[in-house]
Amino acid sequence: MNKFIKRTLIVVPTLAVAGVLTAGAAMASGWGHTGDHMSGHQGKMMGRHMVSKLDLTDAQEDAMKDMMQGQHSDAKDARQTMGMQFSELAKLESGSDAYIAKAKEIGVMQGERMGQRLIKQANMEAQMLALLTPEQVEKYHQMREEMAEHRAQKMKNHGKKGNHSS
Repeated sequence: MNKFIKRTLIVVPTLAVAGVLTAGAAMASGWGHTGDHMSGHQGKMMGRHMVSKLDLTDAQEDAMKDMMQGQHSDAKDARQTMGMQFSELAKLESGSDAYIAKAKEIGVMQGERMGQRLIKQANMEAQMLALLTPEQVEKYHQMREEMAEHRAQKMKNHGKKGNHSS
């Protein structure tokens, strides 16, 4: 079999798994829009939803936007670094000792980055909660609980035939 095809058969599924893991980690968190899958349009929708539901003041909204933009640029840098790592992996012969070593290195890096992302998310959420009034904090916790229930239901239905839109 051609080397290019062999590499493609290894690299494409590896990238797909990495994407699924990243999305899964983001979905598992309560403040998921800092994850890759919530950037862009979905993240803006989440922001508008929170502004509306929590009845944020202009100052609160501006402060949250600033926090989210910082998170977004950090995530972008991490994605670019990981992309370079996968490019290096693709250049190696799949199944070789060098390939396996590089794959292990990438796995360790991903685990460390996931831990760092979770810590950043927790810090960001604490900063956000500090901006809110007690009533807004209560409403936020309510919204977060509802999102967690919705996510749990979607995960329960994952892989089943039929309607997944709960």
